[in-house]
Amino acid sequence: MYELLQHLIALKYSCKINHWATDDYSRHLLFDRLSQDIDDWVDAIAERYFMFRAEYNVFGANILNSKFIELDITKKCMQLIELIEKIIADQEVNQGMASLLTDIESGLLNKVALSKL
Repeated sequence: MYELLQHLIALKYSCKINHWATDDYSRHLLFDRLSQDIDDWVDAIAERYFMFRAEYNVFGANILNSKFIELDITKKCMQLIELIEKIIADQEVNQGMASLLTDIESGLLNKVALSKL
């Protein structure tokens, strides 16, 4: 679950890097839109998984793993979808966490569609 958290944070920064690097106003707005919801997803995982388990030690400066930053947003979203599906299949997650992960996966699919515009 920690790796998922790191990937989501990297997705946010991937969107922001693209946002800052474009001189096309419509793409500038698109990358802003693509970065929406990510903070809420990260917060929900942090609170429902790690804080619930009193695993506060995972929240350090290394939570942003720069090797996970991928400027191809479609590719990054697809990587995240695969990771979520693996977590749901391989780990014991309660129904609430499975529902949250499914919601995040749905949101990522929407981002894939937007990123192809």
